[in-house]
Amino acid sequence: MNLSFVKELFAGFLRTRHFGRHFRRLALFESLAGTQVSRDLPPSLAQELVAAATSDADALLARLESHADGLSETRAEQVRDHVGLNEVEHEKPLSWWVHLWHCYKTPFDLLLTLLVHQHASFGT
Repeated sequence: MNLSFVKELFAGFLRTRHFGRHFRRLALFESLAGTQVSRDLPPSLAQELVAAATSDADALLARLESHADGLSETRAEQVRDHVGLNEVEHEKPLSWWVHLWHCYKTPFDLLLTLLVHQHASFGT
């Protein structure tokens, strides 16, 4: 069976509805997989991590200027002043209509909604 007509029809549907971006994600990941990114740790960091993992807990806490109960308030303020607050930045929430638009990413989502609506109208 020749499915080229169905493939072209589906591709045309995707182009007109701007859904093609959803199918390009895999291509992006494949292109990133081919990049030569070094996964090796710098030797100094590797040595530091090994030293921390193998050291005595009390010695490690002393080296980190901490103790078993955590940082003192003074030390926490110093760290906060040096590196900033320990907060996660959040994006601005989407408006309801943008959220609704993103819910219909594929034609199948729209089909399911229509089927549920049709079933609900016949059920009453």
